[in-house]
Amino acid sequence: MIYGADQPKFSPAQQEVINAHEARTEAINKRDLAAYSRYVADDCIFSTDDGAVRTKAQLMAHVGKLPSEYDRTVNPRDYVVHVYGDTAVLSLRYTGHEQFTDSDIVSEMRMTETYIKRNDKWLLIARQWGKIPTNFRKPVAVDTSIYKDYAGQYEWRPLDDVETISVKDGRLWSQSGNGAPEELLPLGADSFFLRSDLGTNKFTRDAQGRVTGNTYQDADGQEIHIKKIK
Repeated sequence: MIYGADQPKFSPAQQEVINAHEARTEAINKRDLAAYSRYVADDCIFSTDDGAVRTKAQLMAHVGKLPSEYDRTVNPRDYVVHVYGDTAVLSLRYTGHEQFTDSDIVSEMRMTETYIKRNDKWLLIARQWGKIPTNFRKPVAVDTSIYKDYAGQYEWRPLDDVETISVKDGRLWSQSGNGAPEELLPLGADSFFLRSDLGTNKFTRDAQGRVTGNTYQDADGQEIHIKKIK
């Protein structure tokens, strides 16, 4: 089995739940559907990262026809386990890999699972997972001397934390309120992105070339217009 490193100590009941999850993951990675099925209730609810709801039969039919090298999950970590008698909830993070011809598509995922204990065995009854935003775009080379144009404070909306854009050691940084600074990486003229967000930011200028704000465009195309206030 594949275990995440540096995990906290768990109670025996919590560890049983983790062991059930790990055994099921190992079975599906090996395409051992018989072993996988033993850990999953027939009426288990699967809610996918695109919002679809699937049954156990549908999920097994889909995964069962694909070779094991097509997809796999590795490095489970950040376990949180709550046990309530014969019911348990498990949350964790893991890394997913999907192979498409010459591309290995990597996704960072967060998953929540619900279990019940039947016949002294933890059985999965619900599973929901979603992608943690991770931007794999590649930054381009730009003239960093213009970064000073962007420095200042930006208001997304009243009452929200003000975003501060600053320049340090030739790099551009964004910080909202007391949050940790994140580097803005260049995509082109006045355009940037964050590793932790799938959207992009494009700074806007007036007729004199002064930066007046920026437009955040989400991955789905929706836009937020942000005003530079200082």
